Amino acid sequence: MRTLYIRQDSLAAKGASVVRDVNKRSVYLLIGKWGRHQDALSLYQISGDLLAELKQTSLGLLPRFDIYYQGKKVGAISKRLGFFNEMIYISNLHWIIVGNLNTGNYKVFHGTTTIMSSQGDGDLRAMQIANRKLEPICICIAATLDHWANRRSKIKFPSKAWHAEFNVPMGLPGNRAWHYANKQSKN
Repeated sequence: MRTLYIRQDSLAAKGASVVRDVNKRSVYLLIGKWGRHQDALSLYQISGDLLAELKQTSLGLLPRFDIYYQGKKVGAISKRLGFFNEMIYISNLHWIIVGNLNTGNYKVFHGTTTIMSSQGDGDLRAMQIANRKLEPICICIAATLDHWANRRSKIKFPSKAWHAEFNVPMGLPGNRAWHYANKQSKN
């Protein structure tokens, strides 16, 4: 079992991310972008060989991604509605992801065998992967899960909200005037 590290903020960003081992040597390079139909994230060995790709095949609230390993489609991952602890199924590979996307702690299982465990500390993501041959696929899965987690955490509520007040001036029966005021929201 080998442990690999990647900066969490780089997984969700467009551009390039370097995956390193425990000795801080560069092992893989993750390049690509998200957000449009047929966008792809590609994982290369540092030598330049393409190992795996993650292609976005659908858009919307529940996007779908196909996973390719050495040019062949090996699985597909799509987001399901869930709250805090989530379970995601990866088709064709028959893997199940169980964990909490908000904290970045999850495990990938095939039956009762642990394929990967991942822990995020806010800055780095540590991935313990059982088999070196599965590392490219697991890194693509981690990138997808972090992308979904970062999209959820970027939803900001405005500090000011519009509130409606019902004003009825004294002595004017039947007058129904709405007054909108920009007030600080109460947290």
